[in-house]
Amino acid sequence: MVYCIMPEIKRITAIKTDIKSILNGMFIRQDGLNPSYVLTNLGQKLSRVRVLATVVDKFISADEQYAVITLDDSTETIRAKAFKLISILRSVDKGDLVDVIGKVRLYNEEIYIIPEIIYKTDDPNLLLLRKAELKKQLKDLKEKKKIIIECQKNTSDMDELKKFVKRKFNISPEHVEAVLMSQEVLKTSEEDEVDEKAEKDKIIKLIEKFDSGNGCEYSMIISESGLSEDSVERIINELLNEGTCFEPRPGIIKLL
Repeated sequence: MVYCIMPEIKRITAIKTDIKSILNGMFIRQDGLNPSYVLTNLGQKLSRVRVLATVVDKFISADEQYAVITLDDSTETIRAKAFKLISILRSVDKGDLVDVIGKVRLYNEEIYIIPEIIYKTDDPNLLLLRKAELKKQLKDLKEKKKIIIECQKNTSDMDELKKFVKRKFNISPEHVEAVLMSQEVLKTSEEDEVDEKAEKDKIIKLIEKFDSGNGCEYSMIISESGLSEDSVERIINELLNEGTCFEPRPGIIKLL
């Protein structure tokens, strides 16, 4: 007889956080048994989170196969979604103060929470306590990041850096890796955002420059921008969607 022993999967501890930290991080998708997570600029890996917030909106589909609540903790808003098994959200109402524990997920560029446990409360002291906890946590994370960055200047060897920081400051090797990873990943993300904004501003200036009164020809933007046709098309679609410009007729772009 052959026995197959499955590895024990340890449940990830839910990290108390505010919504802004979740949304401002970078979602890192992993395969297999490794959980996906949001990497914050302070090196936190937010996979399973605990958020205290007010329910500001609620929706249940007609077939009761999908339910969603919108949470607001004064830093940002995020949605918590339930699929098929929606009972966890059925007793939650708009205006309720809830403590939500759940997993962070990403779909269609939206970061949201799959709720596992929801506690309803009307105790205002809980809000004050949570804010104090998060304030202390933020201070600790900033101090650890500062230590890691300063120590990195004195060594280029990752293993030596981990050992030194662990020995002297009791900061885990995992946290050292996460902080340094956040430095690279989020820096790249910020640079990409700056580049995209510069390209968008360039397109807007070209539309304004070559608009003789009836709009600017699409072909003129492509030839003068120095960008690929795909890039120009993507940027113009964004400008159209956000209402910055419109098409008075096919092939012509005009600013509003």
